[in-house]
Amino acid sequence: MKISLVGLSGCGKTSIYSTTFGGMTPLEVKDLGPTVMYEVKSHNYLGIQVSLWDFGGQEKYRQSYLETPKLLANTSILVFVLDLHHPENFDIANEYFDNVYSAIKEQGGDPRIKIFYHKYDTEEYTKEALEENLSKAKQLPFIVKYTPREFLTSVYRQEELSDFLKQILIADFDELKKSVEGAQEFLSKLKSKIIITDVNGNVITHNIEGFATGIQLREDLREYIFACNVLRENFLTSESGSFSASSEAKKLKVYIYNYVLTVLIMMDEHEPADPQDSINELLKEMELFAELLVEMSSEE
Repeated sequence: MKISLVGLSGCGKTSIYSTTFGGMTPLEVKDLGPTVMYEVKSHNYLGIQVSLWDFGGQEKYRQSYLETPKLLANTSILVFVLDLHHPENFDIANEYFDNVYSAIKEQGGDPRIKIFYHKYDTEEYTKEALEENLSKAKQLPFIVKYTPREFLTSVYRQEELSDFLKQILIADFDELKKSVEGAQEFLSKLKSKIIITDVNGNVITHNIEGFATGIQLREDLREYIFACNVLRENFLTSESGSFSASSEAKKLKVYIYNYVLTVLIMMDEHEPADPQDSINELLKEMELFAELLVEMSSEE
């Protein structure tokens, strides 16, 4: 799956990538410089091979992409990022979208279009001005013509931004989407703090209030998963396994299923616990989820 992240210079494309797939915080991306030409990042998310192309938005680079349209070939999803803080550039953005979309079509592509109305935050902008600019943006000719799926995005709402990208990634996989939605519903009924990831440390869903994360799980937990997975493969020599760590007051349990899916359960003796039957029911559902992922991978 090729995702082309496109927009004018300074609109926030690289910050979007960095706070979702890149594991950076919103504060850390403030000092990022402009992208030179384009950058390609590859990720495996739930068995989906994702190639994310971050196209630099400076004028000299925009022209080079149009002169070398094969760079845009095979785009599955075109994410166009529109900077709500700079309405004076809306007309230029509209023309740029038309040119990019035409170049993709000329290469035989038929991408699904997503529009990110980006910097939808009041860190450096008033709410009234944002709403006025958003209203103007929605009337741009390319948006009226193509009616793309629209998202209001901000790196300061990192969890929501990551959820938007995860929705985009699995939108074409009905069984996978159903399993993710089922996991989300199940977790909403449990009191235990639970994070479900793939073995690469990509977060699928969780039920921890106030737990801000991008698509990548935070480093310490990600490294623990990797270590457990190495033990599963080299010591247990099995496709699945479980591991635990504990202190006097806290316990962490990790379950790995079919070498593709991980369930982290964090328990505190001072907080209410779920009945073991409920936990077992969740784990059974996640085992079936893992089997689906293996089946999807074998069909590719």
